[in-house]
Amino acid sequence: MKKHMSLLLSLALVTTMFAGCAKQTNDNQATTTSAEATKKEIATKVISGDETIPNAAKNRSNAKDTVVVGMTEVKGEFLPVYYSTAYDGYVVKLLFDSLFENDESGNYTIPKLAESYELTNENKTYTFKLRKDAKWSDGKPFTAKDIENTFLIMADKSYDGRYVTVVDKLAGYEDYRDGKAKTFEGVKVIDEYTIAFNCKDANVTNFANVASFPIMPAHIYTYESGNTKKIRDLMNKNAIVGSGRYTLVNFKPKQYIELAANPNWFGGKVNVPKLIVKFTTPDNQFQELQAGNVDIQTAIPARAENEAQIKEIGFLSTNVYPGNSYGYLGFNLRDERLADVKVRQALTYGFNRQAIIDLYYNGNGTVCNVPISQVSWAFTNEINKYEYNPETANKMLDEAGWVMGSDGIREKNGKKLSFVWDASTTSKFTETMIPMLKADWQKIGVKVEPNLMEFNALVEKVFTKQDFDLYNMSWSLGTEPSSRELFHSSYDIPDGNNSVGLRDPELDKLMTDAELEFDQVKRTELMHNFARKINELLPYMFLAQADIWDVSNVRVKNFKVSPYCDWTYFIDDIELDQ
Repeated sequence: MKKHMSLLLSLALVTTMFAGCAKQTNDNQATTTSAEATKKEIATKVISGDETIPNAAKNRSNAKDTVVVGMTEVKGEFLPVYYSTAYDGYVVKLLFDSLFENDESGNYTIPKLAESYELTNENKTYTFKLRKDAKWSDGKPFTAKDIENTFLIMADKSYDGRYVTVVDKLAGYEDYRDGKAKTFEGVKVIDEYTIAFNCKDANVTNFANVASFPIMPAHIYTYESGNTKKIRDLMNKNAIVGSGRYTLVNFKPKQYIELAANPNWFGGKVNVPKLIVKFTTPDNQFQELQAGNVDIQTAIPARAENEAQIKEIGFLSTNVYPGNSYGYLGFNLRDERLADVKVRQALTYGFNRQAIIDLYYNGNGTVCNVPISQVSWAFTNEINKYEYNPETANKMLDEAGWVMGSDGIREKNGKKLSFVWDASTTSKFTETMIPMLKADWQKIGVKVEPNLMEFNALVEKVFTKQDFDLYNMSWSLGTEPSSRELFHSSYDIPDGNNSVGLRDPELDKLMTDAELEFDQVKRTELMHNFARKINELLPYMFLAQADIWDVSNVRVKNFKVSPYCDWTYFIDDIELDQ
């Protein structure tokens, strides 16, 4: 699965990026998301700016036909099968379409490249009827062969991207991957405009996996068994052909991405012919907005000082909504010190997480204790809150055999509770957290030293090399609350999203059982049990779930965002006021 993103703590990886829950056409399958079931209001509140204030953006040379979106720098991975950060994922969604797309409540009710689907074979086979008017940006027709080719890439043994989870639940995956079968049983082209996906089990997440993954053209990214490297090579050359609203015109690393409306998009003419994604940082984003160089700035932390700057500029509207995301500090469980759950629990008791939310977010957030957004039907508050308690932390470390040393650092068997904390140089949240964590943990005999680096280097260190003690990032979530790819034992692999190396059979079973359960009431109970178990194991010290602020220049009309729909969803609804 992949995931959706909305940047919370300045930096995010992709997880469950286009995954969600479908509104079913088969009565036997439950819809797993509903507005009534959410724990927190998901509607976006808009605080309008002042249109009478002089506005530099209206005087830009390209103001009539161009919207400039400010966000964190991308890696330049613009193919669906290879992107690995939230920011690249935004671009992927503009360049490529999937079979279905979720609505604002998180239900997959919006047909895209598909017109409809049927669920048969005891809820194990999804058959999609495809639209016949879709074309690729180079004018070639879209067919079922394009879908087959996309999924074969991810099923190949040589595939080194992050999305094996999209195909590993399909029938015959292992045999095809290992070369025991020449055809992939899980993906069957019926005719030019009909395709079927055969799944191993009746798993409630199957629809999201197959329906929400962006499709790539087979005539450009032609799959050859054992040689997926050539697909990555094409991406690295920026050879991008898609079916989405926009096409890639220019990519300037460290600067911007230039996109133009796709004349062959089946959805028709978009209101904004040109789109520029400009790379901004927390240090310059308000300067860019004030100067009129940026029209939309995504994911501004919900902080008092940021609110003051928005008001001072005046001509900015703010979209406020609860974040479908969370921030965390990851523990490397391969380290024998952190392999002890009592140590992880003690470290969590030993940090005042509420204090950082009060200081950084000015109270516009809540302490996080589970890897599930508060807007999700799967969320529960019936868990250990790990409220700040240094006395409890010290007691637990004493019981675990960690003795206070003469230097104030606990030690055991010749090892010290002294950790290196890898973090990004561009995270203002981390800047705030550094002195607080150091001071709080010093009180319980734990030393921590930050090691700051560029974000993409951090991704490689943590997920590829798995060479770290601690690190912090945030996950931006989709509509499907399953955390299999983050915490299941099978994804404790290089470049897998289980970066911390959690392996727990009971947790694995809970995640599997929840995915196999189609009864929504029973599935909710299983997800609550999962939440309680992960809350006990604490592979992460969960930090915060905060409100999100996406701001826009008042000249940009109809700009919308919500927990389940980021800024790319409604980009073709935008109108520009001159």
